Amino acid sequence: MGTWGHQPWDNDGAADWFTSLFDGIDIDGHIERAFATDDGDEIRAAAYILTALGRPYIWPGALERLDGHLERGIELLTEFLEEDSEFRELWEDDPEALAAVRAELAALEARLNGDDDAADEDDEE
Repeated sequence: MGTWGHQPWDNDGAADWFTSLFDGIDIDGHIERAFATDDGDEIRAAAYILTALGRPYIWPGALERLDGHLERGIELLTEFLEEDSEFRELWEDDPEALAAVRAELAALEARLNGDDDAADEDDEE
């Protein structure tokens, strides 16, 4: 068995296990459908999946599509934080809601940049 790091997904056995776990799930389709809606809850849920599973050895979808999903998630969450966004209006500029979106956005950016340590720190907050 090959290992290349200390995280639970940094070895051949875990990579194979994740592949088996998600076999048959069209994660790319689910992410794309969520990102195509106007439903902020679905968009944030899809973005969370990207923060949690958006690693090369875990991602259950087409790896060549992962960066595109991350970029789109960053774009959508950035729009949530704009002054006149529906998200801010819906949440009445609630500081905790805005902080949660900022943390999720930072985690997506870290995933896109390959900085898993920074993304994992954001996941723990």
